[in-house]
Amino acid sequence: GGITLPPSPFSLSQHGFTLVELLVVLVVIGITLGMTMVQLMPDNRAVLRQETERLALLLENAALEAQASGRTLAWSGEQSHYRFWRKNDYNDWVRIEDDKMFRPRELPEGIRISQITIEELTIKPGDKLSLSAYGFALPYRIRLGNQYGNASVIGKSTGEVSASLDSEPAGTPP
Repeated sequence: GGITLPPSPFSLSQHGFTLVELLVVLVVIGITLGMTMVQLMPDNRAVLRQETERLALLLENAALEAQASGRTLAWSGEQSHYRFWRKNDYNDWVRIEDDKMFRPRELPEGIRISQITIEELTIKPGDKLSLSAYGFALPYRIRLGNQYGNASVIGKSTGEVSASLDSEPAGTPP
């Protein structure tokens, strides 16, 4: 008379998985792959959003740099590229070429600068947007666009710079 244990559920002669278990695993894998693909393949406006946010950060940093250094900086843009400028000792504008942050930049394929306004007045492509070392900045708006939509970089007189796709309210993250 030894003690007999009840049969373990694992010792039964059941091998493999039921159809329901396989379907659940396949559904979980499908959902995981779907979420991964959405993150890896951004929507058509993601590049436009990214470039608009990059430009907003660069302009905000340039304004801070101007205030910290006491030297006025400027930005200019034409169609598919933009650059930053600095005043030299003779008060002439000189292109910034070799600075890691403020180097000249080309916009990605298909993205164009469509309009630049300072205090609601449109300026010509290539004209400079001054980022003063002293006092308040003039409010400005730089419009970028591609075939999928438009976006704006908005600079306020307080120095705050925001980026938004035109379908989003200004200043809110996507």
